[in-house]
Amino acid sequence: MFEKITNNVEGIQDHLESYIKNSTEYYRLDIYKKSTKTFIAILRILLLGAIALLLLFFLSLAVAFLIGEAYGNISYGLLYVAGFYLLVFIFAWIFSRKKLEKTVLKNTSKTFFND
Repeated sequence: MFEKITNNVEGIQDHLESYIKNSTEYYRLDIYKKSTKTFIAILRILLLGAIALLLLFFLSLAVAFLIGEAYGNISYGLLYVAGFYLLVFIFAWIFSRKKLEKTVLKNTSKTFFND
């Protein structure tokens, strides 16, 4: 009888060690998966953002030169475009903080908690 109990305790210990090992491996893989997805998302945003900035830069130069030619001085066109971007920056500064924070929290929580 005592021998049966000892075998059962040893079996429980073996199963517990196996469970802990498997759980550790699972969580390591889960963290790896989530961190990889996050890295890829950040890399994608940076790449697309850089391309969008280049596009915006050249479009802005084109608009500035068109405005400058219309007013007879290229400097005026550059100043108008810079003023436009200053207004956009001020509006973004004032109105986007809560919306941006909410969007980032919502998207990152989907990645980390629902996957």
